[in-house]
Amino acid sequence: FYHQLLTQFSEKTIDASGLFYFDDKKKIYVERFRDRIIFPINNISGNPIGLGGRILDGNNNLAKYINSPETPYFKKGSNLFNLDKARILSNTIEDIYLVEGYMDVIGLSKSGIENSVANLGTSLTEKQILILNQFFKKIIICFDGDESGYKAALRAAESSIKELQPEKKISFLFLPNKEDPDSFVNKNGKNYFLNFSKENSIAIHQFIFNHYKKQTQNNPSSMATFEKKLREIANTIKDNFIKKYVLEYFLENIA
Repeated sequence: FYHQLLTQFSEKTIDASGLFYFDDKKKIYVERFRDRIIFPINNISGNPIGLGGRILDGNNNLAKYINSPETPYFKKGSNLFNLDKARILSNTIEDIYLVEGYMDVIGLSKSGIENSVANLGTSLTEKQILILNQFFKKIIICFDGDESGYKAALRAAESSIKELQPEKKISFLFLPNKEDPDSFVNKNGKNYFLNFSKENSIAIHQFIFNHYKKQTQNNPSSMATFEKKLREIANTIKDNFIKKYVLEYFLENIA
C-alpha cells in the first residue's frame, strides 16, 4: 500500500501523514493502523486532520487505542473528537459531556445523547477546556468508573480548574465501578443516564476538596499539608473572582 501511494505522493508527504512508521529491523514501512477500527478525527470545521484506531477484540498485545502522531495540522491537546458535530448543538444545549474514548462518544450518540466529545489519548489540556467554554456553559467530565478513570479525572480537575470562569461550570460524573459511558448508557438507556448525571454530578471544587480531605488525618501536620495543597490549587485559577470564592469554600470546609 505504501508503494501504491508513492505513485501519487512524495515520500515526505506520506511520512508526514503518520499513516506509516518505519520498521528498522525489517527495513520496511508498516501501516500504523493495521488490524484496527479507524475513526476519523476532524477539526472544528469538519475537515479531517488525523485518525484514531481501536484494536480489534482478541489482540491483547497491542495498545487498545492509538492516534496519528502529531503533525503541523494535528495537535492532540488542541482538538477534541466530535467537536465539529457537538458544537452545532450549543445553540440549544448548555451541557457537554467530555469522555475518554471514541466508543463512548459513539455509544452516547447512538442512545440519543449527541452532546459529547472525547480527548485524544492525552491528559486533558487547558486549551481543550477553553475551546469547550466557547460553546457550552457546563462541562461534565465523565471518565471510566475504575481506578485509572478516577486518577485521570483528578488530573483533569487540577488542570481544568485553572480555566474556571463566572457563568461557566465544570463538574465530574463518576460511573459505577468497571462501567464506561458507552456500556452504562447501552445498559440503562438515555433517560436513566441523564437522570443519573443530574443526581450524581459533583462540582469541580467539591471533587478536589473531597479527594484531598480523604487523604488527610486529624493532626496538625496533616491538616497543614491539606490546607497548603488547597491554597496552591486555588491560586492556579486565572479568574480572580472564581479564585476568591473557591478559596473561601476550601477554607470554610477544612474544619
